[in-house]
Amino acid sequence: MWNVDTPETLYFSAENTRYTTENGSFYDLDAIVRCVEEAETIALDTETTGLNKVKCVPLYWSLAFDEVRMTMHADILPLFDNAFRDPNKNWLFANAKFDVHMLSNVGIHLAGKWSDVQVMHALLYEDRPHRLKYIAEHILGWTWADFETQFGKIGKKQSAEDVIRKAENEDFDLLKEYAANDAWGTLLVYRELKRQLEGSFTHSLFSDKPPYINTLWDFFREVERPFTKVLWKMERRGIKVNRKTLEDAEPAAAAEIKQVEKDFVKLVGRPINIRSTPQLCEYFITDQKLEPLKMTGGGKSGDRKPSIDTNFLEHYKDRHQGALLVTRHRELSKLHGTYIVGLSSLMDGADRIHTSFNQDVARTGRLSSSEPNIQNIPRPENDKWNLRGAFITEPGWKVMAADYAQLEMRLLAAAAMEQPMIDIFLRGWDIHCGNAALMFNTPYEDIIGAKKLSKMVDDPDILEQFEAISPGVSERMEVSVAEYIKDCVFYRSAAKNIGFGLNYGMGSAKLANSLKCSREDAQDKINVYKETYPAVSRFFEEAVNEGRNYGYAFTVMGRRRNIPMILSNRRDERALGERLAVNTAIQGSAADVTRMAQINIDHMNWNRTHDVHMLLQVHDELVFEGPEDAVNELKSEVEVLMAHPFSVNLACPMEAEAGIGGSWGEAK
Repeated sequence: MWNVDTPETLYFSAENTRYTTENGSFYDLDAIVRCVEEAETIALDTETTGLNKVKCVPLYWSLAFDEVRMTMHADILPLFDNAFRDPNKNWLFANAKFDVHMLSNVGIHLAGKWSDVQVMHALLYEDRPHRLKYIAEHILGWTWADFETQFGKIGKKQSAEDVIRKAENEDFDLLKEYAANDAWGTLLVYRELKRQLEGSFTHSLFSDKPPYINTLWDFFREVERPFTKVLWKMERRGIKVNRKTLEDAEPAAAAEIKQVEKDFVKLVGRPINIRSTPQLCEYFITDQKLEPLKMTGGGKSGDRKPSIDTNFLEHYKDRHQGALLVTRHRELSKLHGTYIVGLSSLMDGADRIHTSFNQDVARTGRLSSSEPNIQNIPRPENDKWNLRGAFITEPGWKVMAADYAQLEMRLLAAAAMEQPMIDIFLRGWDIHCGNAALMFNTPYEDIIGAKKLSKMVDDPDILEQFEAISPGVSERMEVSVAEYIKDCVFYRSAAKNIGFGLNYGMGSAKLANSLKCSREDAQDKINVYKETYPAVSRFFEEAVNEGRNYGYAFTVMGRRRNIPMILSNRRDERALGERLAVNTAIQGSAADVTRMAQINIDHMNWNRTHDVHMLLQVHDELVFEGPEDAVNELKSEVEVLMAHPFSVNLACPMEAEAGIGGSWGEAK
């Protein structure tokens, strides 16, 4: 290891209140308690009975501060209560939310600031793993064995508690050292990561960027550190699930999955297992002669096969019915397994689930979640099994769901300072209809009318209804009303696909697939969009040039993403870097908006004043629960706070709309 000193590990418990060091010095537990109370920055880690954040508890815990490190038995946790309640402390963790859950499970409530070194590391090195031992080796050149290597594997035959109890009896000194290393490593990497974050300057392409973010340390201090507490509160609270709703959805879900399997067998023309990768490989590659995109790793045998993965299916699903059916089957099976079957196994005794929000995974800053992955739950318009309806609240309470309206398009308008696009939002127009109206020189009212009437073209009174929505439309039509409605709907679809697609760096080939047109036609439509919004085109160019100059892309508040591939000699890698440069500026900024809204809402302390609690963040949507009167009272305030997440307002206003109901599904 490189220049890492490891002080002798002190040990205390209810039975061992005095520790004598190897050189004869001794430490008294009462004196240690006072030292901890006086320390400003302290690293803390727990060794627990398991990983369940609701049920498990600490067996041992470790602290590190100044040049001291120690391991202690959980029986003396209450002695440090004054330190735990000190609001001026800066507690350091690797995976903060987990350790704070463990402490909360035994009645320890931790005030002060919580700094998570995994989140800090992710801000600087988003492409690397963020586990503590990897960070310590990467940053300090210091490594120590992981838990399973040191003490044995945790599994069905033995729990984490079993392993620790065994270590107590067989090699207690090793257990003490291991626990102390976790706290000491956390302290050392915090010091180094803080230094690096303070030296990492950042900026934003948004001219009206919030003024206080100049370095990544500023970003961590103002955004990520308080956000950790917000996420912990949501995890701790959890959300109630109605078992019966899931049970009622089971037959329809199973039947739909079975029907897709039958359709696939019928298409293939012989019995085939849609879940079997070898059989799918034989069908797609050998029988259908589809070109593989990549090969598998080969595993232990080294026998590499064409990969039938998500990328393969996405590539071919618009051109091959079989790929479309397999994609659909995997989507449905995942929903079935994750929600209809999986939620029941994750509920606590009060029928609440406590998803884990992952703050250090998505490279744009977007939040992800696991056990279960709430981010994949279908949008209301696609929620055919009423999965959102299974998320409920207590009798006399209501669920409130608040969602941003066209957040990424509003951020694009603000970043580019594209006034015609900003005007669409200021008028209260549908952005995609407004874009279509400008791009295709068609009245906005015609696009809106076509959207509303698109499923009623066979109605004999359709023209009369169209005239009621858009007076004079019959005089503007040069084709039949059915054809004109079809054209207007296509205009909106094209504008929507282009608007979203360019945010993600989409090219003409992919747009052609989406619009079912030639690549030349698709490029013509992209050109029309860029001519309609020249400031947007300039912004895209500026984002790409910035990526080339700095090697990073930046969000509105200064989060940065490393994109070295933008300078690659390979065209495909360079194109990926260019797409990421644009994507980060928009999608990453959407993450900034939602984070700051949640932090601001948390500062309102509604959980104490109104018993209203924030439960979930799913993409651009926030979910709350509380007494019906309180939720109704706070609805408009939620919308205002979400619409104004920063200390300054962007050039294009943000907008959020909240709904209230007995379940998440009803609230939307």
